[in-house]
This record gives sequence, C-alpha cells and structure tokens, in this order.
Amino acid sequence: MINIIVACDRNKLIGHQGKLPWKIEKDWNYFLNKTRDGILIMGRLCFEDFESHAASREVIVLSKARSGSFKNAHRCHSLSEALHLARKSKKEIWICGGKKVYQEAMPIADRLYITLIDSVFEGDVYFPDWQETFPREISCIESQENKIKLKFLILSKK
Repeated sequence: MINIIVACDRNKLIGHQGKLPWKIEKDWNYFLNKTRDGILIMGRLCFEDFESHAASREVIVLSKARSGSFKNAHRCHSLSEALHLARKSKKEIWICGGKKVYQEAMPIADRLYITLIDSVFEGDVYFPDWQETFPREISCIESQENKIKLKFLILSKK
C-alpha cells in the first residue's frame, strides 16, 4: 500500500525554507508512530530536516544529483525508481514530501494521512488540493496542543 502522510495549516502550508513551519509534538509523534515499520520516500530537503531520525527508519531519498550519498538512506533519482526499490522491502510505503513528490504520488497513492492544523503559519511550500483525489473519510481524530486544534484524517479514494 502506498500512503501519503502530511500536515498542513489552514492555507495548506507544509514548509518554510526546507523545514516544517511548526513544532507540534502530537503531530510529530503521530508521524513517527504511523511510519515506524514502513519505508519512507522523501525529497532531499525533507530528508535534511529528518536526517537525525533516519538511523531508526528505512528511508529512500529522491535526488536529481548524479553523485553523492545520504547517511542512513538509499538514494533514487525518480519516484518510480524509489517505488520499485520500496516494493522489494514488502513494507508499507510512506510518501513524506516535499510538494513535487506529493504531486507525483497523488494519482498512485492509496491513502492520505493528513493532519489539519487549525492555525496559520508563515512559509513558502503548499500541499496540492487533495479533496477530489481522496474524497472518502476513513477516520477522523480531533485533538489539541497549546490551544491549536488538530484533526488527524485518514482519507482514501472512492
């Protein structure tokens, strides 16, 4: 199964200069728990923000550069190459960003795990529209951290 996992604010913001625009422990723990036994696919900038956690995960980094390597991660040049490698592991696949990776994965993903953060942050990267691709709600858990409301949604295709 191919899953997309993301958190966004009211304006669909997901990033600020290559990092998450917020520090929300409940969302971070949700991400770590959901993806624990899977294989994570992410772009280079996302990996740079995640790198300190990579040793305890199986990670594939997408990078167009033809040289170089990533500590504690496999390297692929395309999403299709990454998916081919990930499928060999027989683990659940988690698409973890950034925007271009999400856009490319949207048509082939089975589920969307999205944390809706009821607040507005500053940033420069936004998640694409998902409502038409993932219209069916499987579950919704509401929570709160530091007066910020969170909605943990699991969505699927029709």
